[in-house]
Amino acid sequence: MKRVTCRWMAAWVLVLTVSCSTMPKDFEAPRVTITDLTPKDMAIFEQRFLVKLRIQNPNDQELSINGLRFDIQLNQHEFASGMSGQQVAVPRFGSQLVDVEVFTTLASFLRQIRDLTKREGQHVSYRLKGTAFVDAPSTFKAPFDEQGEIDLDFESLSEKSTPEGSKGF
Repeated sequence: MKRVTCRWMAAWVLVLTVSCSTMPKDFEAPRVTITDLTPKDMAIFEQRFLVKLRIQNPNDQELSINGLRFDIQLNQHEFASGMSGQQVAVPRFGSQLVDVEVFTTLASFLRQIRDLTKREGQHVSYRLKGTAFVDAPSTFKAPFDEQGEIDLDFESLSEKSTPEGSKGF
């Protein structure tokens, strides 16, 4: 009799553990996008950047996130990785900005510089892939994976910013 009771207790503990750590069935994963990337500290073997991320909540209830872990790729190559333990409450059908520090190695930084100088076009593809650690409405991990392209046409930017009639430098 004790053996049957212990098995039932173990089964209930397993069911409760699994049910508390899974995504709600109608949950939509948050969208996480890069809004800014600013150099912070440039050392010989490691570079630090401040990345501003926008977390969008497409759900009809507030989303409480207690951490992020992610990688950034540029032109299909690993560029930087970051994580944050910052607590963020994203309102229902709303968004929130989060500042996160990311790190890159000398090799990946130099590869990106080399690729930028060799490219004929001024477009850079990016991918932001990671996990949001959600603690409300229940506790679970929400993966995200966003891709896009950045236009780095510096000539057209300088032409637009130079007032008419001025020569610039």
